[in-house]
Amino acid sequence: MRSLLILQIGLVLAGTLGFYLYLDSLGAVWASLFGGAVAIANSYLLARRLENAAAMAEENPDGGVLTLYLGVIQRFFFVVIMFVLGLTVFKFIPHAMLGVFALVQVAYLVFGSMQVK
Repeated sequence: MRSLLILQIGLVLAGTLGFYLYLDSLGAVWASLFGGAVAIANSYLLARRLENAAAMAEENPDGGVLTLYLGVIQRFFFVVIMFVLGLTVFKFIPHAMLGVFALVQVAYLVFGSMQVK
């Protein structure tokens, strides 16, 4: 998890720098950092839920599966609420926020597939 976190933080910083250079706006920096923070928090919630489900599955397999489903719902609403806050309350630049979020989430997907091999 630690190497994933380092990779994600590096991608957030790279994406933030890229959007800053592309848009030449301090608003792009805040939007990128916000999107990256949401993605990192999402990854943390998933990792925590997987640990809980694995521990629970030893005693109650159905409970472990239920925990995973509840985690999906929790993370979905977390991301939606954070994006709504970012776009409506904070008025962040949408493509900077969503672009860095997507970049960090793809990194999580690639990192996870590399771990399976």
